[in-house]
Amino acid sequence: MKLLKTKKKYNALGFSLIELIIVIAVLSILAILGGPYFLRLLNMARFSAAKMVLSENYTNCLNNSNKSPNAPLIPGITFQSTDCSSLMSATIDETCTVSLDMSNGTKTGWSDSFGSCQSINLTAKKYNNYDFVVENAAINNECSDYVILEASSWDEAQQKSQTLGGNLVTINNKEEYSWLQKNVWSENELLNVSGDSSPESTYYFTGLNDVAKEGEYVWASGETSDFNNNEDLIHRQNWVAQQHMANSKDYFVIGGTNDKGFTDYVQNDYRPDLYNGSSGHLTWVDNDSSWLKNNGNPRHFGLAEIPTCK
Repeated sequence: MKLLKTKKKYNALGFSLIELIIVIAVLSILAILGGPYFLRLLNMARFSAAKMVLSENYTNCLNNSNKSPNAPLIPGITFQSTDCSSLMSATIDETCTVSLDMSNGTKTGWSDSFGSCQSINLTAKKYNNYDFVVENAAINNECSDYVILEASSWDEAQQKSQTLGGNLVTINNKEEYSWLQKNVWSENELLNVSGDSSPESTYYFTGLNDVAKEGEYVWASGETSDFNNNEDLIHRQNWVAQQHMANSKDYFVIGGTNDKGFTDYVQNDYRPDLYNGSSGHLTWVDNDSSWLKNNGNPRHFGLAEIPTCK
């Protein structure tokens, strides 16, 4: 009776499992013909089907703990399970995994992991064949792909960004800054999603520079931004207290493990005029980021932005 009610609940909410499998089959063909839009829909259908199978198996396990979970053959989904006393998981398109513990109902990646899943599926696959791209460290937002690159200097990072069809990242406004902060560099979020969970201090080369004309901050892409001469993006310690160092430091990095930019953060115990969240936290470096590398030697990557809308 409980299983019947569960199936009725799924039917009331939308597709049944059989209907989802048919949708997956149709979208698989359309994804081949129609590209990323249909691939996104396909993975959404796979995600829903995987959760439905895991939920039905959990209900079956509650009713009959000796019954092995069902792992149907659905294109693009790999089910892994043993019995009703252990974890059952579903991997979607080899990159995104959701799981449900058959013994207690604990869910992992259930509600929001498809956001990461779709980014990996639709974006990272385009760049993973480049040996200098950090595997799966790519994400899309509207008309831009953002990709993390192996690079030891600004020049190297910019050259590799151009190889991908873009430039080092341009931050056009506070909204983009906040999105990148949340999804890419803060606490190394995109590296974590890609499988690199290192807590090391990490810096990313950005496109801002004043190489052509001292004190005139421009983006490697040639784009303009909403910022006032872009100085609102610069960490106040650099802009207010260390401007005398700027003559030989023409490039900028953003720190992935210490950025508090454009938040309500204020460091009250020391120089709140410098350490606050009212501006961005980009910091001056030379081409090789020598000062940082000579003082703690944190990891450095390039952050490329590739336009995707024509």
